[in-house]
Amino acid sequence: MNQKNIEQRSLVIGCIWLFAMGVAALTAYFSTRLEALFVDAYFTLITLTTGLLSIVISKISTQVSKRFPNGLFVLEPLYAFFQSLLTIVLLLISLMTVSSKAYQYFVYGHGQLLNIAPVIPYEIVMVILSLTLSWFYQLQNKKIHNISTLLSAETKGAMIDGVM
Repeated sequence: MNQKNIEQRSLVIGCIWLFAMGVAALTAYFSTRLEALFVDAYFTLITLTTGLLSIVISKISTQVSKRFPNGLFVLEPLYAFFQSLLTIVLLLISLMTVSSKAYQYFVYGHGQLLNIAPVIPYEIVMVILSLTLSWFYQLQNKKIHNISTLLSAETKGAMIDGVM
């Protein structure tokens, strides 16, 4: 199997994995109405969207033309850059939201006690799934001698999702 086939197969498997995680996150959010689970679902679905985009980029990056005789491989580092930028923006928005809620609670006493008992098993499973997906991407990239910028970006994205 050539390098692009391994990369594309890995990205497709990752997108299926992320879709299942996104559905689970939305289901958990709608059953508990915890805002943190909404942020988790949102982040996972954005990762899924960028994963689908990475599949398209992987397929078209090898196309050659007169303008790009070696292919459109420039799209891969651009993808990694914009995915990193999007991740930073999402983390900053999440930090601002959480900080605002914490400020409201500690200064004004606005807030309510949450029943987090059903969330703990969900979070444990999601962390394991995210870290496993990151490990899968890393193994697949290692198979092709770490040459895939797309798999490298997805590895880091899945790791951040798991840590978050």
